[in-house]
Amino acid sequence: MIPPTRHKLPALAVLSALQKFIRRGMEKEAMECAVELMHTSKAFHSMVCKRLEVISHEDIGLAAPDVIPFVRAAMSQAREWYDPDPAKLGKSRMAVGNCIRMMCRSAKSREADHFNAAVGWANLLEDRAPEIPDWTYDQHTSKGKRLGRGLDYFREESTRLVPAQEGKDAYEDEAYRLWRLRQDMPKGGSPKAESDADDSDRLL
Repeated sequence: MIPPTRHKLPALAVLSALQKFIRRGMEKEAMECAVELMHTSKAFHSMVCKRLEVISHEDIGLAAPDVIPFVRAAMSQAREWYDPDPAKLGKSRMAVGNCIRMMCRSAKSREADHFNAAVGWANLLEDRAPEIPDWTYDQHTSKGKRLGRGLDYFREESTRLVPAQEGKDAYEDEAYRLWRLRQDMPKGGSPKAESDADDSDRLL
């Protein structure tokens, strides 16, 4: 049984209201919920920190991805600065308050939660397994090796980017030249040994 907050409110209802207020950009009301929990106990303080980290993914996510590491870092500080005396929780409240204000004012998106549910629950409830298309089998898979798919296939198919990279990759040609050189070396050969041999030939 989860105990009530310091003002005899149901803790989970307060936590739920905290998230709903953040979704609607109501920062003062959200902070009131946070401090009600934080001032009650260390367990509820931890509950607030964890919930804010979840909210940064669940209700913001890719709409403002910079929010996620900020919240994680600030909640780490809030936990570190915890003091059992509510009157000494100022530093921790400040970190929590910064997170709440940032999230309330941020662009928001529920897509992360929908994406996780749409794909995750289909796997669990409907036994939906991923389909593996033929073009994914390259030299890094046993089937791709059996099909004789080598470096050319890897370059043409396996590394295709969508959307395509803008502009020419300055290092692509050199990377493939060296990968092909490494591929053509006898098994057990050492690139360093080859290099040393070349140096010796030049000295002769």
